[in-house]
Amino acid sequence: MRKSVPVRTSTLLLFIAAAWLAQPAAAEPPGQIRFEASNLLTTADGTFHDWRIAEAIVDDQEPGRSRVVVEVVLASVDTANERRDEHLRTADFFDVERFPVARATLEGFRLEGPDEFVADVTLDLHGVVRSFPMRFRIVDRDARRISGSVGLDRTQWGIGEPHSRWNPLSIRNDVELRVEAIVPPSS
Repeated sequence: MRKSVPVRTSTLLLFIAAAWLAQPAAAEPPGQIRFEASNLLTTADGTFHDWRIAEAIVDDQEPGRSRVVVEVVLASVDTANERRDEHLRTADFFDVERFPVARATLEGFRLEGPDEFVADVTLDLHGVVRSFPMRFRIVDRDARRISGSVGLDRTQWGIGEPHSRWNPLSIRNDVELRVEAIVPPSS
């Protein structure tokens, strides 16, 4: 169940509150969590369709005290290729039977400019917990649209075998994670 987060529309924290795609219960998310992975021959884009905000605490006065927790159901991976998606769900990659949910905790929000902010993300994925900074930008203030991206080395979370230069079909270690969201209106 989604918790209501009181924020003022005129503050940047409204964008932060939904930085990881706040969604109303039983509705399509107002944005996307996407990734891109490649090998020597091709690039695959994918998305996760099932995720939710598990916790959202927003401090208007001190953004650094804010905290947003997002849970992503890994079985909802979709690369528009069912055979590849089934393989991604196996123990070779996400191992969704053992690790069905990834959890991202965003904290330490800080402004980096009039239309940019950074959050410290702690990602619990595949039984491994690692932290990294992620940069976001406000794409359209009137439409309340934000975007963010970060490059991650999937092998740091034990996802798949490391890239091999001897196998042109092996997936490169670096995966680009992109987040886009339309911030819902204040309630």
